[in-house]
Amino acid sequence: MRLHAILTMTLLLFAAQLVAAKPQAAAPKIIGQAKATLTSPKSITKLEIATADGALTYRVTRNNKPLLAKQPLGIQTTPALGELNVVKVTTATKNERVKTAWGKVAAYDNHYGMAMITLKEAAGLKRTLCIVARVYDSGVAIRYEFPKDGNWPESFTLASDAMKIQFPTGGVAWCYNGESAASGPFKIKNAKALNLPTTIRFEDGRHVCLLNAAIFKAAPFSVRKSGENTFQIHTSNSKLAPGDVTNWRTFVMGDSAGDLLTSNMVHSLNPPCAIGDASWIEPGLSLWDWRAWGAETKNGFTYGLDMASWKRFIDFAAKHNVKYLLLDANWYGPEGNRKSNPVTSRDFILAKQGNKMIHQKPPADWKDPIDVPALIQYAKTKNVGIILYINSVARGAWDFEKTLATYQTWGAAGIKYGFLKSSGQKKVKDTREIVALCAKYKLLCNFHDKPIAPSGDRRTYPNYITREFCHAQSDAKRAFTPGGFCRTVFVNMVAGPLDMNNGMFELNNPAKTRPRVFRNINTTVVAECARVMITFSGVAILPDCPEAYMAKADLFAFLSALPMTWDETKILHGRIGEYITTARRSGKQWFIASANNETGRTLKLKLDFLDPGVTYTAKLYEDADDTDFKTNREAYRIRTITVKRGDTIDAVMANGGGHCIHITPKK
Repeated sequence: MRLHAILTMTLLLFAAQLVAAKPQAAAPKIIGQAKATLTSPKSITKLEIATADGALTYRVTRNNKPLLAKQPLGIQTTPALGELNVVKVTTATKNERVKTAWGKVAAYDNHYGMAMITLKEAAGLKRTLCIVARVYDSGVAIRYEFPKDGNWPESFTLASDAMKIQFPTGGVAWCYNGESAASGPFKIKNAKALNLPTTIRFEDGRHVCLLNAAIFKAAPFSVRKSGENTFQIHTSNSKLAPGDVTNWRTFVMGDSAGDLLTSNMVHSLNPPCAIGDASWIEPGLSLWDWRAWGAETKNGFTYGLDMASWKRFIDFAAKHNVKYLLLDANWYGPEGNRKSNPVTSRDFILAKQGNKMIHQKPPADWKDPIDVPALIQYAKTKNVGIILYINSVARGAWDFEKTLATYQTWGAAGIKYGFLKSSGQKKVKDTREIVALCAKYKLLCNFHDKPIAPSGDRRTYPNYITREFCHAQSDAKRAFTPGGFCRTVFVNMVAGPLDMNNGMFELNNPAKTRPRVFRNINTTVVAECARVMITFSGVAILPDCPEAYMAKADLFAFLSALPMTWDETKILHGRIGEYITTARRSGKQWFIASANNETGRTLKLKLDFLDPGVTYTAKLYEDADDTDFKTNREAYRIRTITVKRGDTIDAVMANGGGHCIHITPKK
């Protein structure tokens, strides 16, 4: 991440934290009695809401054991709400089959119990407030709604949230940590605040992830300590209008860490698809020019951000089932200059000076000047889509909608949006506007540089294909550790798709020759393949150059076979910070990937999910006997075995290593 942006984002985050930390105004008193008891479809989760001493309270049990102790609910606004009468309590059960445009599963049952508590102001404006709760087998969600016909003024502000959360004693937590690996583990009782998402493991093995879902109108809420194992929800000063709702206060729950990743709850809390026909949205792999810049091939070619390099990427992509090429910054001019026109190809050369990128005048006989519209047409002849970088500087200086319309005319596949220069509710609104405009012009959208959190919003806008809500590999001038990866997937990825830029194949010393690889990566080449599959994302951005992949073509075959949208997903093993095994099915094929922290281990993979009576071929991509993430990163082996339902495969992983399997029915 560029230095000026880091400073800007840090200041914005600090300012947001100061706002969130202000004392919260008291919630209005509740007059009357309200009671609702909701049980999830399989009677796993139970939520009880009731009035007590002039306040609404809630508590949650799971598997007949307390999970969230009795604590208050309520919201305050500006202008302030007065005392609220209980008008009615309604409960219902809903079950619908949701088909996904793309995702971890092709379809799922959105089955939940619901309660709505309707409250009305006793005096004054006599405004109506609704508290809505849903209970799933995999968790609980609560939000506040402000009915259109509820006498709300044209504009009002969220002032405070009375909701408190009391966890069981003995919990250990991991938190979102910006563009670093997820932080933790730490004892929940010692935390002063929780950056969301936060995943907590309790002594009995139960897990909870606390996060925002359906972030569309209000800024994300934050969480501050208020007592022993007790935390207070804090709102920002978000302005709302009649008919608006808050984000869902969401608790994704499971009996294991893996249960959090297979839950569809966050997706289901969002409105249905707003795009109509979403068939143009195609998940897949993407090559990327940014980290490969400066790579030198054996025949003397050096990769630049130029037409010759881009065409090499496209030619490779066309032959190896890679759907996209991402052109990063400076294709239309210096990214920080307001005069850089985002619909005009740059007229200068990006040259390498040591480990720096400098601008140079092209020679008078520049044989292949930058022509991005022509490049897009070249790529289209090869069935490869081009994703174009753009940022807030260009959006502010030029007509953004006209720019996106131009990209559609050119035939671009999507945009990568960098450095959205806003915070709080404005950042939410800006993001929604950008994603909706991209949908209008049939463009995929990938946000980078501290985007708003995934919140299941890809259900509504499935063109929001991924985002850098994580420590992307080699970004911010550092590399994450194997253990950092195994923390992040159980925290950030519970919220949704991540652009983590896994898949580097040149691991010996790329930082020496490539100006945009700032640190060598703590990984093995098989672990890189495993991380691509494990990391849920509609588009997986691969950071290496074609020659690096061709040098290990037999290993790259695993990546080129990945569809990046799935019929079924299972987590076979998972312990936060230590290891994970993910199995995903597409049609009759299964892909299984395991990743490890710094300590080597063997995980037993029982194939009890294969179809009975079918014989399969399993191709195993493995660390070699002497592979190590520090000393021998590129060693691997490939072997093929025959398997059937119920067989067990030993996934043997080196220190910092990985393991991959591609299973297909025998013909």
